[in-house]
Amino acid sequence: MADRLFVYGTLLLATDTPMARWLAPRLGNGRAATISGRLAAIPARGGYFPALLPAPDHRRVIGMVFDAALSPDDWRTLDIYEGREYRRDTAWVSGPGGRRRAFCYRWVSALPPAARSIGGDFGAWLSRHRLAAFGAVRREI
Repeated sequence: MADRLFVYGTLLLATDTPMARWLAPRLGNGRAATISGRLAAIPARGGYFPALLPAPDHRRVIGMVFDAALSPDDWRTLDIYEGREYRRDTAWVSGPGGRRRAFCYRWVSALPPAARSIGGDFGAWLSRHRLAAFGAVRREI
């Protein structure tokens, strides 16, 4: 498998986080894609980050899949950023080019009591509630 990475939260450039800005030049072509699952939003100082969880039905999480020209050091940096609560895994993602295998970060810890179920689109949820992603640059509108 060529390295691909599915991102759905604070690694999306639209969230304007430092990690998303660090990652962007290391990624190749991106395409809209979905993955089986559901999201929970977890509050942290200054914003929220999403947890990708299994879904007992056919729910989908919206994100982007990228061709990832990442070095082993880059992958380690991402693993450290995501922390122990996430595990890098492979999954089938669906997009305009069909189904492909890609790496993604899945939540593997117990959800904190303040976690909120948000469906499958982290960016839309943030926008709808006028909230920021964890680590995002806040801009006044």
